[in-house]
Amino acid sequence: MKKRAGLQLVLLLALLPLLAGCWNSRELRDLAIVVGMGIDKAAGGEGYRLSFQIMNPGSTSLGAKGGGGGDANTISVYWAEDKSLFGALRKASQKVPRQLFFAHIQLLVIGEPLAKEGLRELFDFYERSHELRLNTPVLVSRGVDAKAVLNLAMPLEPSSALGNAKRIRNTSRVWAHNAEMEVTDIIKSLNRSGSMAISGIKIEGDRRKGGTKANLEKVELPAHAEIQGMALFKEGKWAGWADGAEARGLIRVLDKVKGTIVALPCGKQEDGISLEVIQSKTNVTYRMENGSPAFQIHVKEEGNLNEIRCPIDPSQRSEVVKLQKEWADAAKREIEKAVKGAQSRRSDYLGLGRIVESTDMKSWKSMEENWPSLFAEAKVEVSVETFIRRTGMRSTPYLLKK
Repeated sequence: MKKRAGLQLVLLLALLPLLAGCWNSRELRDLAIVVGMGIDKAAGGEGYRLSFQIMNPGSTSLGAKGGGGGDANTISVYWAEDKSLFGALRKASQKVPRQLFFAHIQLLVIGEPLAKEGLRELFDFYERSHELRLNTPVLVSRGVDAKAVLNLAMPLEPSSALGNAKRIRNTSRVWAHNAEMEVTDIIKSLNRSGSMAISGIKIEGDRRKGGTKANLEKVELPAHAEIQGMALFKEGKWAGWADGAEARGLIRVLDKVKGTIVALPCGKQEDGISLEVIQSKTNVTYRMENGSPAFQIHVKEEGNLNEIRCPIDPSQRSEVVKLQKEWADAAKREIEKAVKGAQSRRSDYLGLGRIVESTDMKSWKSMEENWPSLFAEAKVEVSVETFIRRTGMRSTPYLLKK
């Protein structure tokens, strides 16, 4: 009995070193916290260039600027090139004095030249890695490489990666010309048809002229980033950009409108009336018609009358009904423009194929292989229902009173 107890004691003592402490712990001072990552083509054309925006938590303050224009002790951008993404990531150890840590990454930016070559190879690496976050927002840079976006300063945020992640979130909520898309959304799209739409980001260098004719002095404002347009993909390959009305029509079909502003004509003014959309719901139904797929897109929106710059009286029911009709017609035109653009590109980034797949799997299996051609010829009907909920605190516009 004593011999058995002694053996148990020896085993417990042998296990103690394995139980004490964290065997894989890492000190904060040994980590380079990556808050933004950019993927571009390598300078020579072969391979990739990975850029990392790194934050030093020990020197971060509310007044610090992000990107290349910020405090060098707060934000730094490093980059490395290799023929593979994983190779470039490991090769960055030659430049970064600490171990790269990706648990707090806020943004992934893909350079436009690389995006035009396709996305399938990029996200194979991303999905296999246990270090990278799948809920990271993704943007495609327009006219510049991803590294330039990470280098850009952003006065209101400690880093441009964090600021641009907030920017796409905010503009998706109130403007509806863009939609937030994460890495996991892209991977799901690539595993299906590969047709998708990703928001773009563009760097604007704003120059304005001021002063009198005798003293035309150029005032150059700092470059700034702007969320702009939707990058379109067909089977994981580049299909073009959608902007303005087409982009918002696309967001409506995808049922991702959380809020936006609709400008309506009034008299001689093309945008004399502003309506705020506060609620939008899209319902897409599918049917077979003469052996071909057909779709009905129905959108129902509610909003408030926010601004009137022409002599109309919104207290009159007839005026409100007229505005609702004009609003519905404008929304319908935008949706039809988005549908026409998608069909002309033969790319179902509108997600109509998913409607068929979820409601009629048997028919979908027979159509899936030829879906781009069937989608391009499919009949799509659009209807919009609108309702003005409120006309504001003031009943009679100043222009009408005058």
